[in-house]
Amino acid sequence: MEENRESLRKHWVPTEKRKECLELFEQGYGYKKTAAIAGLNTYTVRDYKRKYAAGDTSWAYRVIE
Repeated sequence: MEENRESLRKHWVPTEKRKECLELFEQGYGYKKTAAIAGLNTYTVRDYKRKYAAGDTSWAYRVIE
């Protein structure tokens, strides 16, 4: 269990960055441009974009302890 938490923390994206991605999606940016602006991995942002397109914005506010 502790090993799994360490893995999550290693790949954790700060809430501020996730909210930035959400704002950029709302402005009409695609995932590649959003990833470049936010300085995040393209594939991570692509996953966020897919969730956003499906109407899920909970990923932008989720807190990982």
